[in-house]
Amino acid sequence: MDKISEKDCINEMIETIMNVARGDYSAQIKLTGKNDELDSLAMGINMMVDDIKNNIKQIEKEREKTVARTKELEANRKQLDEKVKILEKNELATLNIMEDLQRTIESLEKAEEEMKIKDNAINSSINGIVIANNTGNITYVNPSFLRMWGYKDKKEVLGKAVVKLWQMKGEYMKIIDAMRDKGGWVGELIAERADGSIFPAQVSSHLVTNEKDEIVSIMISFVDITERKKMEEQLRKLDRIKSEFLNVTSHELRTPMSAIKGYVQMVLKQTLGEITEEQKKALNVVLRNTDRLDNLIRDILDISRLESGTMKFIPEETDITKMVNEAVETMKSSAELKNIKIKTEIGEKLPNLIIDQERIKQVIINIVNNAIKFSSDGSIINVRAKKKEEDVWFEIQDFGRGIPKEKQNKIFDTFYQVDSGMDRKFGGAGLGLSISRGIVLSHGGKISLESEVGKGSTFYFSLPVKPVEDLEDRFKDIDVFGIRKEKNNLKGEKLYFSEE
Repeated sequence: MDKISEKDCINEMIETIMNVARGDYSAQIKLTGKNDELDSLAMGINMMVDDIKNNIKQIEKEREKTVARTKELEANRKQLDEKVKILEKNELATLNIMEDLQRTIESLEKAEEEMKIKDNAINSSINGIVIANNTGNITYVNPSFLRMWGYKDKKEVLGKAVVKLWQMKGEYMKIIDAMRDKGGWVGELIAERADGSIFPAQVSSHLVTNEKDEIVSIMISFVDITERKKMEEQLRKLDRIKSEFLNVTSHELRTPMSAIKGYVQMVLKQTLGEITEEQKKALNVVLRNTDRLDNLIRDILDISRLESGTMKFIPEETDITKMVNEAVETMKSSAELKNIKIKTEIGEKLPNLIIDQERIKQVIINIVNNAIKFSSDGSIINVRAKKKEEDVWFEIQDFGRGIPKEKQNKIFDTFYQVDSGMDRKFGGAGLGLSISRGIVLSHGGKISLESEVGKGSTFYFSLPVKPVEDLEDRFKDIDVFGIRKEKNNLKGEKLYFSEE
């Protein structure tokens, strides 16, 4: 098994548990390889998922076999009835009937043995298993259930209404209706023990019906998720602490950085006295690195706001042509250092958009900045904007190194760099595209890329002509760090790539 980081391990734990909650028992958590508590927990969850999956499969198989055997026995009984009638007319049929009876007895013995196997499988399950009749009264519980609920003997609970096992008893009919519609229900309930204490439980329930589609019984599996809930709360607490730390640290770094940058600029302008050419070159290096560090701090602040959902947006009517030209003008000095030309192609009669102009400008600057970094000296970068149906599409095209196809799906991930060994000399922390993705999705747009190694890359993003409402609320739903992958869609929109 491949080793992964602790953070990815925790993410996988959450994702695996959520998959199990939806009835998907195929997921397995990769281990970090450190043999620590995290690995032990991951192994425990993996074993639990395997047990659940195997027990449910075994129960279903045994149920199918029992149903088939019951049908067979019913057919045998019909045959016996006919032979009894024949016996009244012909005593010689007695021998044949005896032979059939013997086979029937053997079949019954086999069915009884199969039932024992099924009972053993249920009894040995670490999940609490409950079977109730069609009126909702408990007819069977396994030992794990008794331990989980604190009952000493199954007689204490048999015959009771299954709804007494949890709080919010009014939810029972909603669950039954859901089971009727989908054949089963998976969710979480607050279970109530024999002594009145409570605990969170993961519930997986299924209806058992006959040939007439009538409910015969209800099978319910319970898992005590107390420890999981404690871990989730701990993770949320750690996440809040991390966000607060990033926010405070970034603000504290930015204050002295502004002072350093201001004094360097004053010295370069010779406000404080004349300087030599060598000193000017050295100070320019300091200024460039100060700008780089300032941009990094800004990105950290943005990513912190992204994750916490506190980023502010100020939508206003925006002239697209003017906005694009201002963004390009901002990047011209960086492009000129490598003798790179930035060309713009703006479509005619582009509508004004209601957007956060500075944030969208930031998206263009982030992508153009990457294009400059990874383009050869003397190359060209094309920036285009055009209206297509109900959206305005933006394209930033470069003719640089390009991005390998197998790495394109990760390009918008936080802190991801295509080739960290080479990219480090260009600076950056892999935050710009993550922030850009969040901003575009919040505006109701889409973002994608096309790239070929050695030929360059083209980034595309769109903004709808019809403005979206509640930009900040939409932004809170965006999973920047990829923790909630199953919720990657934002009110119908999703991150997509051109291969689709």
